[in-house]
Amino acid sequence: MPCVYENIFPVAAGKTFDDIKSQYRNQILVQKDTHIIGAPHFAFTLVRDSDDYHRDAQYSLIQQEDFNNSITIGQGTVLYSEDNLAFENRPVRLTAIKVNNQPAGKITIGNGCVMQGTVIVSYEHVEIGDQVLFGPKVTIMDSSGHPVTNRWQNDDAARTRSAKVTIKDNAWIGMGVTILKGVTIGENAVIGANSVVYQNVPDNCIAMGNPAKIVKKLDGYVPREEAIQQLDIAS
Repeated sequence: MPCVYENIFPVAAGKTFDDIKSQYRNQILVQKDTHIIGAPHFAFTLVRDSDDYHRDAQYSLIQQEDFNNSITIGQGTVLYSEDNLAFENRPVRLTAIKVNNQPAGKITIGNGCVMQGTVIVSYEHVEIGDQVLFGPKVTIMDSSGHPVTNRWQNDDAARTRSAKVTIKDNAWIGMGVTILKGVTIGENAVIGANSVVYQNVPDNCIAMGNPAKIVKKLDGYVPREEAIQQLDIAS
């Protein structure tokens, strides 16, 4: 049977983040000098297994307090959700998932990051360091979102695998990149536009492609911007 999905959408029905930040202060922790431009999409989702969808969909089990401390946004970070850039953009979307009776996923964003239309879905934990830059329309998932075999069973949610995603300080993630579960992207790393990352990228490396592969090791003593001028991949 299909899973039952329940959602809480804090920013909805014409509300802004300023309208809801007090009501959801225990779930969305925002440090000072954070800039939220446009209307981001926050979501708290409960996914529960069911052996009778029509019965179980009739009642609600989702609780706001189950998502306490689910989303943390660091000091001076920018969430840019407007579509007035040179490249097409979309709202930033941050979704924390709770599966059955497991703890809710967490999204931790460090200080001084810039997100432009970034989408993050967390079943377990997506942790982003300080001074990480994102080109438009990056997607980060710490789970496949469903089992890859024997779909449509009574335990689909329980069998869905997840693994923490970590992006370390000062990384640069190009436009349209997809980062999959279990990946660690190293400090000062650069990911080329439209890459699909399913394996770790070490510190001080440039990776690009589908699947992403290491194409250059950066000199740790040379500024990142100078090093990548040799490769036309950044956005």
